[in-house]
Amino acid sequence: MINRIKIVHIISNLSIGGAQILLFDILKNLKEHKDLDVSVITIDSGDYIKKYEDAGLNVIDIKEKGLVNPKIYFKIKKILLSIKPDIVHTHLNKADFYGRIASKRANVPLIYSTCHNYSTTHSGADITKKSVFDLIDNFVVSYSDSNLIAISEIVKKYLVNRNSKFEKITEVIYNGVDIETEKYKLNEIQIDELRRELNIRKDDFIITVAGRLEKQKGHRFFLESAGDLLKDKRNIRILILGDGNERAEIEKIITDNELSDYVRMMGFQKESGKIIEISDLICVPSLWEGFGLIIIEGMIKKKIVLASEVGGIPEIIEDSKTGFLFEAKNKEKFLRKINYIYDNFKRLDHIKSNALELVKSRFDIKKNSELYYQSYLTKINRTDK
Repeated sequence: MINRIKIVHIISNLSIGGAQILLFDILKNLKEHKDLDVSVITIDSGDYIKKYEDAGLNVIDIKEKGLVNPKIYFKIKKILLSIKPDIVHTHLNKADFYGRIASKRANVPLIYSTCHNYSTTHSGADITKKSVFDLIDNFVVSYSDSNLIAISEIVKKYLVNRNSKFEKITEVIYNGVDIETEKYKLNEIQIDELRRELNIRKDDFIITVAGRLEKQKGHRFFLESAGDLLKDKRNIRILILGDGNERAEIEKIITDNELSDYVRMMGFQKESGKIIEISDLICVPSLWEGFGLIIIEGMIKKKIVLASEVGGIPEIIEDSKTGFLFEAKNKEKFLRKINYIYDNFKRLDHIKSNALELVKSRFDIKKNSELYYQSYLTKINRTDK
C-alpha cells in the first residue's frame, strides 16, 4: 500500500478570483498523483466551494470572518492536529498569517506559501516600500520556516526586497492554463448567436475587460479613456466581466460619460471562455498585477491582448511580438496602441500565433503543477531525513 503524502492547502476564501482559480487548477492536477492525499481549508467560505467539491476535492469550510479573529487560528490548528498533514500550503494574506502559525504549532513538517501579488495591501504596489503588513509577514515566514513560491519574477523580487534571506527559500512557478482550452467551445454559428443575444452586430469590434471590479484592475482609467476611443469608432462594443466593490462607481462612469450604448456590464461569468471567444481584443488596464491570468486565457484562444506594462505582465507579453503593452494610466499611449490594433487588426495574425506558442511552452498548467509536485517531493524527502 502506498504511503500517501498528506497535503492541506489553506486559502483565505474560495470566492471568485485569480488565486482561487490557480489553486483549483493546481489541485485538479495534483490529485492525479496517487501518492498524494489533498485537502483544502477555506477560512471564509466562497462561491467556488461547489466547484472544488465537484472535482472530487475535500473542502473544509471553517466559516470565520474578520482579519483579527483568534478563532481562525484555533480552528485551523484543531483540524491540522486531526489530519496530521505532512505539508501545509497557504494562499492569500489571512491564510498565510493564521495558517503558517497554526501549522508551526501543530508541528507540521513542511510549510509552503504561494505569494500571488507583490503587495500585502490593497492601496497599491511598490516593491521598494515595506508596509507594516510586510514586516509582520516577514516575521511569520521566518518563525514558521516557510518555503515561498512566487507566481512571477517580479513577485519574487518583491519578496527578496522585503528580506534578502528569502532568496534561498523562494522559487518561481508561473500561473498557467489548461492548453486544451485552445479548442474553441463555440463554432461560427454559435458565436454569431451569442453576439446577437448581446445585441452585438457581426461587424462590431468587441473589447473585453475581465477581472474583479477593484481599483487594482484599472477599470476607471479604461472607461474614462473609452469616450475618446468611441468618438470615431462607433462599432466598438465593450464587455466588462466581473464583480466587486467598485461596481456602482463604474456604472456611474458609464452613465456620466454616455457610454451605455457601447458598454455592457456582464457580471461574473462561469463560462468566461465563451465571451473570450467572441471577443476581438482582451484589454488588461491594471494599475498593478502580480501575473494576470486573463492574459494567457486570451492568448490560448488566439486573441490579441493589450495590457498595462506593470508587475509580472511584461514577463508574459513582449510588446508587438506576443501582444501589446502601454504605460499604466497614460491615456495618450493607451489610445495610440488601441487605435493601432483596431486599424491593423487583420494584419496581426502573427501576434496571435506567437502568443499561442508562448502559452503552450511556458504557461501549461499541467507542466507547472508538476513543478509544485516535484518541489514537495524534494523538500519532504529532505525533511524526512
